[in-house]
Amino acid sequence: MQCSAAPYWQRLVKNLAVNLKRSIGFPMGNSLGYRKIPLATLILIAVNIAVYAATSYENFFLEISDYWVSLGGFIPSMITTPSQIYRIFSSMFLHADFFHILFNIYFLYIFGRTIEDTLGVARFLILYFTAGVAASIFHTAFSFLGGSTAYMIPAIGASGAISGILGAYLILYPGTSLIMGWFFFIFPLFVRVKAVYYLLFWFMIQLLYGYFTPLGGTAFFAHVGGFVAGIAMLLVVAHKDRIGQLKLAQQVFPLPWIFIPPKTGGLSRTTKIVITVLLVSLLAGTSYASLGLTGQGSVKSTTLQYVLEGNSNTDYVVIRTSNIGEEISSVSSDATRILLNRLYAAGLIYDEAKAGEETTINSWNGELPVKVAIGTAVKIVYVNTTIHGFSGKYDAEGFIEYSEGTITTQAVSIQVYGDIYQIVQSEPITYTFTLESKTVNLNTVTQCTAFPSFLLVAAATGVVVKKDKDLAVIGEEHETSRSYFGFPI
Repeated sequence: MQCSAAPYWQRLVKNLAVNLKRSIGFPMGNSLGYRKIPLATLILIAVNIAVYAATSYENFFLEISDYWVSLGGFIPSMITTPSQIYRIFSSMFLHADFFHILFNIYFLYIFGRTIEDTLGVARFLILYFTAGVAASIFHTAFSFLGGSTAYMIPAIGASGAISGILGAYLILYPGTSLIMGWFFFIFPLFVRVKAVYYLLFWFMIQLLYGYFTPLGGTAFFAHVGGFVAGIAMLLVVAHKDRIGQLKLAQQVFPLPWIFIPPKTGGLSRTTKIVITVLLVSLLAGTSYASLGLTGQGSVKSTTLQYVLEGNSNTDYVVIRTSNIGEEISSVSSDATRILLNRLYAAGLIYDEAKAGEETTINSWNGELPVKVAIGTAVKIVYVNTTIHGFSGKYDAEGFIEYSEGTITTQAVSIQVYGDIYQIVQSEPITYTFTLESKTVNLNTVTQCTAFPSFLLVAAATGVVVKKDKDLAVIGEEHETSRSYFGFPI
């Protein structure tokens, strides 16, 4: 893909402005000390940077290439396809652009090192990856808010997994003071803010954006799901003895020969009420998605494998039968788009008259109409195409279920010279391909992901209401039982 650097920078600056608005300031660190080097956190950062470098070098490291988004991005409608489960994990290591990965690794370092020190390496990684999986599940469960289009848009980034770390931090260290930085024009401002206020406000912003901007460029419910999972997973990964040791280290002993059991408060009553209200709104949303949602319809999850000019390719496309032409036009890969466009123009992708039938084409040659957009105008160009050795099986709706064959065609491009344009057809190119598709019921996808989302929210609510004092190392409110010589104990 050839493109000037200007559009990249325009998108990057826009993303920076959006991220600044939603970051609620920059956490510069806290007053906690660290006993060990945060090895797992640093390895995760290194892996994310390495993957970003490998997937963005074609675009001068400014943004990820479309190929990797198509190959590894998480697509909600594919979550029920076993062969596509890998996307849940691959998407955690892909980032859209420079600022996307910059913000993610920054927050991972600031908060991840503390959680790793608290939980230990293995438990920290379990929480991290579980939160990442939960983020994809939540994102799918709430995709109904954006309509069927939302089920087909790839999502990438480690934000969901990192949100799990933020959720764990809220419960473990609500009383910690964070140094926050803001920039007013070029003037920096630094203030001390309790972690609970920062993280609670961040969570509320993600939830509100998720409900009221369902088709935005950010998967807000992935952030919400990761945050909730981070809270709920503390029931599994938090080590009671380790928490007790850390609490003990926070105590002040006025009389060294007296043993005083550590007593650390958790969340304040006000904080509990606010978090519970937010979680109840999530319980309502997941309940509706599980039980009350109907009429979502279905889409076709399509896998293509083809050899083009000696190179093997695999691509995955989600198509709505009500809008096939535009769906194909929006495919990011040029090679895949050309192949699907020619098959569709030949009537081999979708034809109600072929419903439940099989079709064979030994050899066919002719001209196929191709729509070319020139500004706001659309021009039809006829492209010489040869199809041979084609066999196809169609489902009950007339959409191609399986096909294979060979097609020789030409790519069409537009060369613009001021107000003058020229349509250019390439030399013939040949595809040898196989195509498989399955019908995905969006109601089923939503319900299958909404139920585990509901359970995670319920578990997180239980942690907030009942377990916060047991888990908090530095509570928002510290408990005192009695005093010796004026010292709280």
